[in-house]
Parts: sequence; structure tokens; C-alpha cells
Amino acid sequence: MRPAARRDRHSEIVGHRSQKSATYRKTFRRTLHQIDLALLVREMREDAGLTQAELAKKIGTTQSVIARLEDAEYAGRSLSMLERIATACGVALKLHAERKPNFEREVALV
Repeated sequence: MRPAARRDRHSEIVGHRSQKSATYRKTFRRTLHQIDLALLVREMREDAGLTQAELAKKIGTTQSVIARLEDAEYAGRSLSMLERIATACGVALKLHAERKPNFEREVALV
């Protein structure tokens, strides 16, 4: 099976399961958020031209902590750690909060 065909089939399965189960939808969304956060940490570090060990030294932690933060399966990221990483990488973070239909706020963190 071609990669595009597998992706299409995967999307079909996810869509079908999402329609049937609120629990599945919630778990799938949470997993996507974890992937996004792991990628954010890695992209900030790489764009700053830092290795995991160099970033760790800049923020006073260990390389293994950075590796864990870049692992999509890790769910223990904190806002304060993301702020420290962003500062060390020269990145401005913004927190966006919304609740439909009438609440939307954005706050610069770093």
C-alpha cells in the first residue's frame, strides 16, 4: 500500500472512530497536543542552533530532560519549562485561550 493510501485509510479510521466515541476524540486531541508540544520544543532548540546538551546547560537541567520534552509520548511538560526553553532560544511565546462562543484572550509570556 502506498504511503498516501495509508494516510487516507488512517484518516478514514480516525474519522469513523471520532464520530462514534467522545472518549476517542478527547484522547486523539490530547495526543495531537502532545505531539505539537514536543515538536515546538525541538523546533525552538534547532532554530536556535543548539544541541540538547547545550540547551540543557543554558536552562540548568540535563540533556535527558530535554530529550524527554521532545518525546511526543511524554505528558509532563510545564508552562514554566516551556518559558525557560523559549527564553534560552530567543523565542517569544504567547498563550491563547478561548471558549466558544464569547471568550478569547492572548497573552505574551516571554
